[in-house]
Amino acid sequence: MDIYYYILILTFTILALIVVDPNVETYITLLIKIVLNQIQRYWWMIRFHPNNFITTWIRSREYDRIAKEFQEEMERQRNQLNDNSKID
Repeated sequence: MDIYYYILILTFTILALIVVDPNVETYITLLIKIVLNQIQRYWWMIRFHPNNFITTWIRSREYDRIAKEFQEEMERQRNQLNDNSKID
């Protein structure tokens, strides 16, 4: 038999069990929620783990950009104060 037929038999068996016993539907729903919760948990672990190279690299680039903007702003303010303090 082909895998297509196995999938069809499995699908119709599950549907028949859902019709006969409503607890099967609850079980499948909860099982799907557990799987989705685990996937979301692993996604959060990958994104926010402090030893993750990618997130550390992204954060350091962001901090470097903010520091550069702050430094440029301080230079601009210093030059403006120096220009205002000159007597013509």
